[in-house]
Order: sequence, then structure tokens, then C-alpha cells
Amino acid sequence: MALLENILFHGLFAAVLMVAYLLPIMRFLNPRIWAMSDYPKDITSRVEPQTKDERRIAILMGIPFLFLMLVYPLASTLILETSYVGGIPLMDAFLNTFGVLMFASFADLIILDLLIVGTITPSWVIIPGTEDMKDTAYKAFRKEHSKSHLRGTVFMAILSLVIAIVVVLV
Repeated sequence: MALLENILFHGLFAAVLMVAYLLPIMRFLNPRIWAMSDYPKDITSRVEPQTKDERRIAILMGIPFLFLMLVYPLASTLILETSYVGGIPLMDAFLNTFGVLMFASFADLIILDLLIVGTITPSWVIIPGTEDMKDTAYKAFRKEHSKSHLRGTVFMAILSLVIAIVVVLV
């Protein structure tokens, strides 16, 4: 029961952190900074490549995100480990880490990608110069980005296994 409770508690918190971090970036920074690597080629090919400054800002904004995706699941799994006598089994460490990451991924996919970008499509998610694509390519983004999240799940499974091994061996 501790495993499920830990996944639910830390997973929901990870989802809130994910949206609370990314939504203001989406809302208040030019989409050329945060969307150029996420949006499909039919959108990004219509505009100039990112400038050096835009890439630098995107990298700086990505550092806390990567920290969240690496350290938070590790901390959650270390917290869970304290409830086990004799150490946490590898499978439980993996399931916890993967579960926490999946909550964050689902929040990103459902709230930010499918709802805000792909359905509501406010002006602040549209890259300048692609406004005429609002009802076509930006709506098609939902299907494209859902596939990307499925591919990302494989990466999250590998990352979760690595974190689980670290927790079990340390």
C-alpha cells in the first residue's frame, strides 16, 4: 500500500510542479523559445531558426525542468525506501520512479499539449508568422505530440530503471 500511496502523492505533486513551471514559461515567453523543439516541422519550417539568444534562454529554462525530472523521482523513491525493512525491491523502486514521472508526463500531455496548445490554442502559443495555421497544424499537433509522449515513455522507463538501480544499490 505504501508504494501506491507514494506514487499517488508524489505523482500528483510532480504533475502540479510540471504545470506550475511550464505554464508561465509558455504564457510569458515567446513561443520561439520554448516551442521550436516541440512543434511539428510544418509549423517550425515556416519561420527562421532560433537565434543564439533564443537557444540560450531555452537551455536555461530547461535546466530546472531536467532537475525536476531527475531529482524529484529519485527523492520520492528514497522516501519510499524508508518504509521498507531490509531495503526496497528493485521492482518497487522502478514502479515508483516511473509512476511519478508518468503523472508529470500526463499532466504535460493533457493540460498543456492537448488542451491548451491543441484545443484552445491561445495567441501566446502561436509562433509569430504561423498565425494562419491555428486551425490546421496547431490542431494536428495533438496527434503528433501524443506520439512523441509515447516515445518519451520508453525514455522514462529507462531513466526510471537507472534511478531504481541507484536507489537499490546505494
